[in-house]
Amino acid sequence: MRRHRLTGLLVCVLFGVCVPAHAIVLRYSPEPGQVRKSEANMAGKVETAMAAMGQTARIEMTMDMAYAEKIMSRSEGVSRVETEVLGGKVVTKMTQPMEQTQTTDVPTGRVVVDLDNRGRVVKMVEADMPGADMSQFGAQGAESFPNWSQYSSFPEGDIKEGDEWTATLEIPTAPDGPTLNLDLTSELVALTTFQDRKCAKIRTRFSGPMEMDMSGVSGGQGGATTGTLQGDVLWYYDYENSVYVYGEGTIGMDMQMDMGEMGAMTMKMVMNIKTRLTE
Repeated sequence: MRRHRLTGLLVCVLFGVCVPAHAIVLRYSPEPGQVRKSEANMAGKVETAMAAMGQTARIEMTMDMAYAEKIMSRSEGVSRVETEVLGGKVVTKMTQPMEQTQTTDVPTGRVVVDLDNRGRVVKMVEADMPGADMSQFGAQGAESFPNWSQYSSFPEGDIKEGDEWTATLEIPTAPDGPTLNLDLTSELVALTTFQDRKCAKIRTRFSGPMEMDMSGVSGGQGGATTGTLQGDVLWYYDYENSVYVYGEGTIGMDMQMDMGEMGAMTMKMVMNIKTRLTE
């Protein structure tokens, strides 16, 4: 009997017919009607410069924000998700050319997107953020924040700990607007328990070019804008309930904007971010 068991084990090892340990298929399939509240925290630096005027501004920024995600519907593998910004505070501290600190409220509003089974944005349905100038966060519209989890994509098949996969995302920046193209490389770091939830610990690195029209920003002085966006984020994803429980990482951006007669303005930004589920 022992000999037969040993023979079977050798066959599995030699020919790879055993099921990989801890293999899993990751999908985004939430139940309609669910509402999840989260918090987002950001801290970082922004530097802008206008060579023609010989001016450089350096700003330190922190932001704390509360938001809620509601699963509005689900049909044919696509989930419609509403993200409502509930409020928060932004503190900006200018250190150059003069010292100045300002505290403002995060504008409330809502964004609605469609996500497929692999967690990818397939459509920007609605973006209603009155008074929000989200260009400071590295995108044209409010839809890019706080859902940094939209910068992710699950693989097609099953994976196990240590596996990597790549993807290219086309993320809409506004309803019927241009898209942001990102190349992603992700790794399933571990299948673990986090905050009493069965979670996939995933590390995602992404980068991509930015091209947008900022003519409606800065009093109409902004024009064609080009740059790059990159990030390195670690996620804890509750794969049984399709919930992003926690995330942390760094987002960076280099951008150049045509300011017409004022010349070109360059901007560099580095932000540390954290998001966590609160209820």
